[in-house]
Amino acid sequence: MSATAVDLKAAGYTAKEFYAEGLANRYTGANANTFTTATVLDGGNPYRTRVMVRYPKPHKFNGTLAVEWTNVTTGVDFEFATAEASEYLLREGYAVAIVSAQRVGVERLKTWSPQRYPGLSVDVNKCLPDGTSLCTGDPISYDIFAQITRALMNNAGGATAPMPGLHVQDAIAIGQSQSAARLAIYYNTIQPLHNVFDGFAFWDRSGQLRDDLTVPAISVDSEGLGGSFGGAGWTTSTYTRKWDVAGATHASLYGAQYIEAIAQRDQSILLPDGQPKTFFEWIDFNHVCVKLPPFTTVDVGLVYNKAIDSVRNWFKRGTPAAPSRSFVISPSAPGLPVRDADGKVEGGIRLPQFVVPTAEQGALNGTAFPCNVSGWHRYYTKDELKAMYGTHDRYVAKVQRVMYPLVAEGYVLRTDALAAVRDAALSDVAK
Repeated sequence: MSATAVDLKAAGYTAKEFYAEGLANRYTGANANTFTTATVLDGGNPYRTRVMVRYPKPHKFNGTLAVEWTNVTTGVDFEFATAEASEYLLREGYAVAIVSAQRVGVERLKTWSPQRYPGLSVDVNKCLPDGTSLCTGDPISYDIFAQITRALMNNAGGATAPMPGLHVQDAIAIGQSQSAARLAIYYNTIQPLHNVFDGFAFWDRSGQLRDDLTVPAISVDSEGLGGSFGGAGWTTSTYTRKWDVAGATHASLYGAQYIEAIAQRDQSILLPDGQPKTFFEWIDFNHVCVKLPPFTTVDVGLVYNKAIDSVRNWFKRGTPAAPSRSFVISPSAPGLPVRDADGKVEGGIRLPQFVVPTAEQGALNGTAFPCNVSGWHRYYTKDELKAMYGTHDRYVAKVQRVMYPLVAEGYVLRTDALAAVRDAALSDVAK
């Protein structure tokens, strides 16, 4: 369930799924908006969950394991961070692990296939006054995530190891939205206890991170979430960065299509009546989107790729990431971004799809979740594009003028920039 729909064999990768079990701690002080190290409340709490692992041949491995905390907002385990960065992770030879750490995802695994996922549980049944009821809030999820990562880094077993022939040197934690919030709690309260991860790359978003750790962390944030809910004013420090992406929605159109392929295949997203929905159908299941189809064409993966790459270079080579770049925040509407006369957000990282668009689009879409953070798009017609750019060469030149400075400034990888310019040149825009 929720295995990627990408052709991993064509990329030279092997995919495996494992059960993972152990005994986990609960913690006191592992809470949101807490910036002091947690303490152990109790231990010996048993769990059994699953982890998906993808790895290249040893000669292609770059030594780094990227570990994603799955997002369970839809009631299903999904890899929204990997969805944005999949091409980069495979191209650069990362090993990737997708960890099911929370009850919602684990319970859905069991109902989706009782035969494949028997006996899975991340429950702790020792809370409330009677001392036996289910503990809410996934209290052992932090240890689950860390223990599985440590086991994969050890990669013991020789030929029977989870990733045969690979020597894992370091690990980066990744996650999006709900998962990013869980990872922020981990960074702020648990990381100093475990010291398992060498870096963190959050996608929409971490929120405030403590400023006294030397573990590099970058949060790439969308206009969709920041523009709908505000909260864009948190501060960064020597080892943390915040990169806001203008025009970006809570998933890019391309990341959403990655998840859609999985959801269509698995029929795993269920509404309260038990009927399956695809991911795109789930976005508008309450029929409150003002405009459809959802999501913008702003390719946030270009920035998220660079974030992961920058975190890795930071802890391996000591090269700090590019400075934080945020939206301009309104003094009259705290936490919400300033917009120009055309309604476009001011500030942030401005990709070609936002500055030199091929679609009319908006990062906001009504007021009800999840439409409000998912935005919308409408591709321009050939005549509209001709009127906007005049000639194809002029369009390509505009893409170049936007993209190349972002490489020099440290917000986009050179390989990705060259590919984006090549795609613009091969397109039929304004021909």
